[in-house]
Amino acid sequence: MSHKPSGFTLIEMMIALAVITILTGYAVPNYQAFKHNKIMTTEINRLISSLHFARNQSIIYGSHVILCPSVSLKECDADSFWHKGWLVFKDDNQNRQLDNNEIILTTEQAMQESLKAVASVYRQKIRYDRLGSSPGTNLSIRFCDLRGDDHAKTVIVNNVGRPRVAESGQC
Repeated sequence: MSHKPSGFTLIEMMIALAVITILTGYAVPNYQAFKHNKIMTTEINRLISSLHFARNQSIIYGSHVILCPSVSLKECDADSFWHKGWLVFKDDNQNRQLDNNEIILTTEQAMQESLKAVASVYRQKIRYDRLGSSPGTNLSIRFCDLRGDDHAKTVIVNNVGRPRVAESGQC
């Protein structure tokens, strides 16, 4: 009766470890790209959801609604940094400022730290009129992460008030 050992030899073990190392070397960069894409997509969708919400509320209330960047979530900031958070409020007197008697409809916390979302300094707020349109020039909010220009995206809000996402090409 012969007894055959049932294990791996040292050479088989080294070959298996080499194959695992090679496969891991390919998987880790792809996982990082997947992770960054997921973060950017999630945050873009969160902003677009707020844009749709603000537009719908302007139509429902029949009044102006403003969406603006805000760190404190109590007032609009005087900058264009959307990645720090934003708020949506009903602008009853149409002065584009949040006054004491006006209602904050919703707020959103800051985005993931690895992401920046910046709009033009010329149009820092998004105003929806009672018909749901956003008069004025198109608003562009550029989304950039650690990967740079090749992976940048832009949310563009047209005069009708509808947002769309485009490849940006610059951060």
